[in-house]
This record gives sequence, C-alpha cells and structure tokens, in this order.
Amino acid sequence: MENWRDPFYEPSCDDADAGNGVAENAVPGRRSPLRADADAKGTRRSYGGHKVLKGAAGQAASSDKPVHNVETSQPNASQNHSRDGITAILDEVEHKRRIQHESQPNTGYSSHGSRPAAVSAHARNEAPVARQPLPTRRPQNGAQQPVQQRAVQNPVSRSAEAPQPKSGKKKRKSNTAVDVLKYFVPWRGDSAFEATRKIIFSTAIVVVGICSFLISDYYIDRYKARKYYEGIQAVIEETRKNRGFSGNNMVEDPQTGEMIEWLEYNDIANRLLSMNPDLVGYVKIDGTEVSYPVVQKKELSDPDLNPNDYYLYRTFKQESSKSGCIFMDYRNRFDEVVEHRRIVENSGNVFIYGHNMNNRTMFGSLRDYVNNPSFYSAHPIVDYFSLYKDYKFKIFAIFVVDGADYTSEYAFDCWNTLDFADEDAFYDYVNEAKKRTMINTNVDVKYGDQLLSLYTCNGLVANAKLILMCREVRAGEDLLEGTENATLNDNVLYPSAYYKYGRPVNYDPKKFVPYGPNA
Repeated sequence: MENWRDPFYEPSCDDADAGNGVAENAVPGRRSPLRADADAKGTRRSYGGHKVLKGAAGQAASSDKPVHNVETSQPNASQNHSRDGITAILDEVEHKRRIQHESQPNTGYSSHGSRPAAVSAHARNEAPVARQPLPTRRPQNGAQQPVQQRAVQNPVSRSAEAPQPKSGKKKRKSNTAVDVLKYFVPWRGDSAFEATRKIIFSTAIVVVGICSFLISDYYIDRYKARKYYEGIQAVIEETRKNRGFSGNNMVEDPQTGEMIEWLEYNDIANRLLSMNPDLVGYVKIDGTEVSYPVVQKKELSDPDLNPNDYYLYRTFKQESSKSGCIFMDYRNRFDEVVEHRRIVENSGNVFIYGHNMNNRTMFGSLRDYVNNPSFYSAHPIVDYFSLYKDYKFKIFAIFVVDGADYTSEYAFDCWNTLDFADEDAFYDYVNEAKKRTMINTNVDVKYGDQLLSLYTCNGLVANAKLILMCREVRAGEDLLEGTENATLNDNVLYPSAYYKYGRPVNYDPKKFVPYGPNA
C-alpha cells in the first residue's frame, strides 16, 4: 500500500522532500523535471509543511519565516541545514510522545490543549484496522437526510443501541369496561351485520337475565314460605301434645239448669291469634302436607275490592308471597262467638281456598286425590280446628269444575252456594257434586249435615278448579265408615272445556244414583 493512501501514515523528512518534487540523489546544478513543477508551488508547500511541524512541536517561534525552496549557489548545504532543523523538531515531538505514553499508555500526545488524543495504530506499531463502511439510511418520503442527523449503528449488537426518545403523543390506556361494552352494544364503525348481531345477542342476554331473576325469586319465595309455615306447624304439634282438642263444650246453665254451649279460646287461638287477628281456625289432613292456619278477611276499606283477594298473595304474617295463605270465604260464618256464646248459626257450606303450589305446599298435595282411590281410602278425613272447637269431616266427592263457566249445561258454580233454603236445595247441591266425582265412595250425605269444601286450582282444563267436598262426622259415627273400598267412577260429568277437544260425553244419567230420599 502506498504511503499516501494510508490514513495513519506519518511522513518522514525524506518523504516530505519527495512530496515537494525533490528526488533523492539529485545532481546539484541540474534542474529535474519534478523541480520545474515545484518552483511554481514550492513556496505554498514549504509554508504548509512548516506550519504542520510548528503545530506538532508546539515550540516554533511565531517570528520564524516560511522556508522558501529557492535555488542557491550551495544547494547541498541548504538542504542539509533544513533537514537538520526538521529532524530536531521531530526528535523533540517523539520525545514528548514517549513521555506521554509512559505516563498514560492508552492515550497519545496532542499539541492541541491538554486533552489526550487516542493512540494511533502506527504509534502502537500495530497493523491498521480496515474501516467498516458507514451504514446508509434511506430518508423517508424521498427527502434528503441531513448529515448531522445520520446515526451510526453499532454493528456488534443491536441490543446496545441507545434508547429511542419517546414520542410526545401519549398512548391512550385501554379501557376494559369500554372494550367489553363495545362487544355487546352497536358502536360507530360497525357493519350492519355486526350491529344486528350485537342487538340480538344483547337482547338475548337481557331476556335470560330477567327470566333467571324471576325464576330464582319464585323459588326463593317458595322456600321462605315453606320454612315459615313449618315453624307454625311445629307450634301446633307441640300444642296438640300438651293438650288435646275436645268437642265437648256443653255446660249447665246455672239459672235454668239446661245444658248450653260454652265456647272459649283453645290453645290454637292462644298461640296464633297474637300473630294475626284474622285467624279463624286451622286445617289439617293427616299424612299429607296440608297443615295450615286459616284466616278470613271479612271486609276491606275499599268496597269495590273482593276481600277474598287479600290473602291470595299474602302469608299468615301478611307479607307478600306467591304462596299466599289458606283463607275462608269472606261470606261464610263459622263459630262467631261473643262472650262465650255463638251469636249466629254457621253457614251450611264452608269454602276454604288455597294455592296449588308445585312444591306441594298449601293445597298442592290435594292433586293426589284425583283418580286415586287408594290414596283417598288412606286419607279420607279432614280436621278443622276453629278457635273454640275441633271438627272432623269425611270426604264424599272429588271433582273438577270450570271456574269461568256459569251458564252451560255442564256449569256448577258450587262456591256460590253457602246456605240451603230447604232439603230439596240441599240434595240438589250434593247430587251435582256426586255426578262429577271421580271416585265412588260409600259415604252417605243427609240433609242437615255440615259441609266443608276445599278449593284449589287444577290443570285438567283451562280455569279448572279441584273441589274436595266433605261432610261433618256425626256424633257416635264410625270415623272411617263408608271410606273403605273406594273405586274409580266411570260415569263422570266433566266441565264443558273438557269436551271441546273432541272427547266424548260419556255421562249417562240413568246410571247415576243420587243422595236423598229418592235414592
């Protein structure tokens, strides 16, 4: 490699002269071809070389004149004199460099201030390292990138790059709630298909949520009502163990000596009346879930409202509930007593209402009597305890009527007959019940018997009502007489809605055996 192409090459005195056009071993007094060109520029080159040596040595006097390359009568002596001066300057520079190298081996000497310069490969006597070409960066949008902004990348490791300065615009943090909302609600920029999908999906979620709430509320309400009535049942059972209910309320009148009825509160009244003043009794069927207090709302402040609706969706403690409460028809009269004496005769037919709950609470277990003679034979007795006496009733008819039918030939609005004007009216009524009963029993019914009817809903037809009609057990009568050997009735008169779907009318009046003297 030629010396002038080496970037770390430091010229010697001989090289300097050669650069000025003076060849070694030149003949004195003879002009060489290179000398002719040096005459034109000799002054400038000599002055420039002198300035370089001055800057390197740092001691050349400011009054020193530039060396002019002018021919003299003694050219060899002039050249020797110039070489001696340059050699002295270079020796001094080398001496200072060695001193600097001994004190700071990793730095080189510099005449420009006190800041150390990097030691060149030539000074360290090492082979020069080939320079790597600078990477080029293509400017954006075809613009010329200024040289001052061109960054040199480190070819060794990209991980060592200096961190890039952050942009002045802050990155907006993602909002999780908004992102979730965008998935369900139509948003700006959504396509028609995406918006429709979101509307349908959101509507389905709302519907499912509402249905879930209603279903859970329904079952929670039923559970709470069951637990509440179980507490009341426990109180009644404890009362029955401590004191039995007696039907003998006859005492002797001290003034006349005659036997009169003397009525006073029993333990049921003493335990439950404080919880609800509308209490009128307690109904129970052994072996079933029926065991509840009975209330009666005689009247309301608004005369346009039906008092029977008050406890339709209220519990015994008058709190809102789907289960409601067992209640007596507000038109009925039963054991109304003032000062231990009955003030009015009881209604001939007492109706007690209750819901047909799916969990079998309230009157939900009465469905077991439908078309089930064996169940009837095992549970034919209904106990009713008023606030003064206890009563027992035998079930003699189990039938279904249409609660919305009042005019057809199949209509039987039995709940509107609470008293009987005479014997014929009584037998007409109980025979209508017998025509419709699903189970044939041998329980006889006579005029003057006290009737009790349990009323609830049924799913046989729309607006179907299930009725269990009972009569009071007579004094001295066998409790189970006529309840054994019950059978299914194959000659049933169903409500009109039952025949709307093509079912045949299989009721034959000739096969019917009525109650009463004409039996």
